[in-house]
Amino acid sequence: MLYVARHGETEWNRKGIISGKSDIALSEIGYRQAALLAEEVAALEVPISKIIHSPLERAQETARIVGEKNLVPLTVDERLIELDYGDYDGTSDEQEGYLKIRTQFAVRYPNGESLMDVYARIVPLLEQLEQDSDNTYLLVCHNSVIRAIKNYFEPLENEEVFSYRTPNAKLIAFDWKKIKAINKSA
Repeated sequence: MLYVARHGETEWNRKGIISGKSDIALSEIGYRQAALLAEEVAALEVPISKIIHSPLERAQETARIVGEKNLVPLTVDERLIELDYGDYDGTSDEQEGYLKIRTQFAVRYPNGESLMDVYARIVPLLEQLEQDSDNTYLLVCHNSVIRAIKNYFEPLENEEVFSYRTPNAKLIAFDWKKIKAINKSA
């Protein structure tokens, strides 16, 4: 089993500002969400053995809170960093240009990257973790990264990929057995 969680809320999340690779801190609500996530992780039937997180502060802090509560070691992995929204980083998430590109899997944001770029960097990490069945991992990362992970486990139609949103600090479970079943049928 693989667990994934988006970082706790930031002020930019609340205000509808695209955060991408900007290093934004958790809000007060984000810290409370991280504490609740830590409680949820503590109640899991099979304990988390390792937490891997994005290098951005909002994910690091969320991971730290969960790790401290559950006495789980933390590792940072650059591949879990949020999609680079390029010129749109730090701007409103209601702009027409941003919204148009957001629905295109392979189109890069100006001076940024595409969701396909994120998928390409996430797949090797997922394949590596799948080989380590002795550990139960929690990845603490970002919405676009989780969309790529969800698509890896549950191939989605294009529209489904882009309409999928992960709430802040929500714990999501993915089963490695599903991947094996998908690969066998392909």
